[in-house]
Amino acid sequence: MRRVIRLFLLPLLCAPLLAAGQPQPLNELSTRGQLLCASALLYFNPAERAPDPRSLTAVYHHLHSLQVQVLQLGQPPALAAPLAAMQRSFATLDALPRRQRQAYPQLLAQLLGQQRALQQAAAGVVAPASAAVEAPTPVQLLGQQSLDLASLLLDYQIRHYPWPSGVPVAFAQVSPQALDRVLEARFAQLRLLLPEHAEALAKIRSSYQFVRPLLQASETGGQGGAEFYLSRAVLDLDELAASLRQPAP
Repeated sequence: MRRVIRLFLLPLLCAPLLAAGQPQPLNELSTRGQLLCASALLYFNPAERAPDPRSLTAVYHHLHSLQVQVLQLGQPPALAAPLAAMQRSFATLDALPRRQRQAYPQLLAQLLGQQRALQQAAAGVVAPASAAVEAPTPVQLLGQQSLDLASLLLDYQIRHYPWPSGVPVAFAQVSPQALDRVLEARFAQLRLLLPEHAEALAKIRSSYQFVRPLLQASETGGQGGAEFYLSRAVLDLDELAASLRQPAP
């Protein structure tokens, strides 16, 4: 069923966090945008006659989360403009009849470019709010791990999407093998820094490990299994980071 609840139209009643001096971390804007695009690539695939509606629901969910985060940041124009462009591209995609699915790639290319613009704008808006530190904190490491896993998932879906003329050159791809080494080293570092969360980290790592062979394969098409497990790992990392940011009672 293509018509699911328009989550991004729900009332957004959160108070702006910039006024309270508590901006949302940059990585949460970036990861949500990448998860949104990964789900959109999976659902709006012209080769799929009956795509999984759960991917469409995921797009709505991530778009709503982006709206909340931008609102909490005070809706700066630098963030609001690319987000509005993403909303328009997605609305066009969602309204397009399946018989016109050959238009999907061009619209998805636009969505990816708008997501990149949002991520770059967020770097300029949010990064200055946090002071530089000599060594990353556990929260920062969790955020980077979340961002890298989201990047890996988006890269996987881009690589295996049926682009009419191959992968658009504007979408620089990551090396899954190189990033895997970074991810594994960071998981080990996090276990040392956060022994009290070792069980949660082990579960998150197991989600990644379960789809790791799929992510590194070059001939498989994009699959929902990778989206499910990596999205879950990303969201769990963000949730753990959020719990560590909470002030002690």
